Amino acid sequence: MIRTLIRPLQSARVIQIPIRTTVIVERVHPLTKLRPWENIYDYSKYKYIDFQYRVVRDTDTEKWGNIDVILAEYVEGVGYKGEIVNVPREVAYRELLPAQLALYPTKENIALFEEERKLLVDRPQISPFVMKCRDYLKSILLQIPMNLKLKDWSVTRDNIRIALRRINVMCDEDAIMLEENAVNQDTYKLGEEFNVVLKINPLVDVAIKCVIVPVDKAKLWDEYQLSKRKPKS
Repeated sequence: MIRTLIRPLQSARVIQIPIRTTVIVERVHPLTKLRPWENIYDYSKYKYIDFQYRVVRDTDTEKWGNIDVILAEYVEGVGYKGEIVNVPREVAYRELLPAQLALYPTKENIALFEEERKLLVDRPQISPFVMKCRDYLKSILLQIPMNLKLKDWSVTRDNIRIALRRINVMCDEDAIMLEENAVNQDTYKLGEEFNVVLKINPLVDVAIKCVIVPVDKAKLWDEYQLSKRKPKS
């Protein structure tokens, strides 16, 4: 079975992706009985109801599940060269295998990457979820609420931790690499961005872009008190 995909704005370029599929059917009605001397391949002997089927199983509409592949190159967030990984079939058939980034884990292909597989024993293993977390934190601009009306203020690790918690990222203060009093009323200009390094694990860290958002705590407290006085509808 071959599907033809035409990319938008590139109507002249046609990509054909071979897809293996299986469809299992069964007859709706029992087959008409023929006499012993009649030819079973003479379709004129059959009735219309003899060609009615119902689909029992269609592998093309089922969930694909996962498949094991051996990586031919390093793929970020998936694994190292020579590593056998279990990935969704959709990712394997549409991304890894067509681009020759992975192969089926046959005996010949495993032997082909024998040297790389020996190096994997001493190489630290990094979870794909760690890399996704790193990519997410690299793409955000972390807003740090701060009361700038105070005479002496500075950004602390606790401020960073609370700001991360507001975007559903939990971490310990020890994982935040920030020098004490590095960002304060003397060194920071309003609207200026600065970086804070977060250690996701002993092997991976990420620099997060941060910006301070002025917050008047007294005003917020007054609004909170007013909201409590409003009658519930």
